[in-house]
Amino acid sequence: MGGAIRRDMDENILSVWQSTAESNGKFYVIPDGCRDLIMRSTVEEGEKLFFSPLFDQTHVLSVKAGTKFMGFRMRPGLQINEKDLLASISLDSMDIDDISSILCDLSYRTGAVAEALDCLSSDIKGISHAASELGVSQRTLQRMLVKGTSRPPVYWMMLSRVRKAARTLGLGNSLSLAEVADRHGYADQSHMTREIKRWLGVSPTTLRNSSSICRQLNDVGYG
Repeated sequence: MGGAIRRDMDENILSVWQSTAESNGKFYVIPDGCRDLIMRSTVEEGEKLFFSPLFDQTHVLSVKAGTKFMGFRMRPGLQINEKDLLASISLDSMDIDDISSILCDLSYRTGAVAEALDCLSSDIKGISHAASELGVSQRTLQRMLVKGTSRPPVYWMMLSRVRKAARTLGLGNSLSLAEVADRHGYADQSHMTREIKRWLGVSPTTLRNSSSICRQLNDVGYG
């Protein structure tokens, strides 16, 4: 179990979190549009420092009891100098503020990328509408985000929508699946169900009953 230690630390870091596995098992990591700098500590391997990838679907992680994690969740769309960053960090002599400072120095995102990501997570009707809102062509928007985030605009728009729909499902309300689908711009209930299964790996009904997934959906992330 675990959670956030700090939130909204600065322009590049959304939060610092920690977690300890209480038993052997599997943990489901859902896509959140962010990459994390993670420190993993086990009795067998000691401490290991690595960056998580930008997930396109839910990832299943096997963990042993007692495994400890601490992570720095980076804002969506950051370009990270991984090699220099990992070489600059000493886990023995640095605290959270020291590591945060290095992360900020060796990662960045342009204002145009930040604006585009904000637009695509604002319940915009489609990529063409987003491009028009941003004052660029669809081709320019595509090129900018692929270069700046390694993902196209449709990835960000679909991720934001499915996370919002999933959060609504996890609120414990009485809305039907069809009502949730309509609220979040899906063509119908079947369309939303396919997207939730594709991104989160579970059905809407399973999601509603999964405290682990619902808890992750309420952590900071994209959308």
